Amino acid sequence: MSRLSTMSPAAIAALFSPDAQTSLVTLLTIYDPNDDSTVLLRIADSYTQRLDDAATTADIQYGIISGGNNFYFLPMSISLPSEEPNAAPRCSIVLDDVTKQVIPIIRQISGPPRVKIQLVLNSTPNTVEASFDKFYLSSISYNANQVTAELSMIDYAVEPFPAYSFTPKYFPGLF
Repeated sequence: MSRLSTMSPAAIAALFSPDAQTSLVTLLTIYDPNDDSTVLLRIADSYTQRLDDAATTADIQYGIISGGNNFYFLPMSISLPSEEPNAAPRCSIVLDDVTKQVIPIIRQISGPPRVKIQLVLNSTPNTVEASFDKFYLSSISYNANQVTAELSMIDYAVEPFPAYSFTPKYFPGLF
């Protein structure tokens, strides 16, 4: 089933029409690699409102609230996955980290974190139009202004099967 069949007519118009009334917003959630329930970072590629209280923070932060969660605005670009027949889908993401908030979090990551990508309309941010949640961040690199990573899926085609060889060490009852 195509993703377009599950999206609303307004989302399809925002996707294909440059002069649509609303626009699609990409929400990116990065989870802790050691605990899938712990969120490390929530980022949006657009903003609809100010997220902080001016009395409590020195930096003004904009973003979008979706599902009761704050997604902070950070410019990003995502390249779509290739359609190679004998490979798992891979795509890349580039975060323009001019605020220097992402790099300290990336430095603390000890393994490949799970990533969830959601598409919402800026007019209805609580309605998820499309969701992609089986990606992992890998090949992470960064410099002074950007964080670049590859979004990949688990490639079961390269996993050994069966996992163990039938040797006396693992299966003593056979010998």
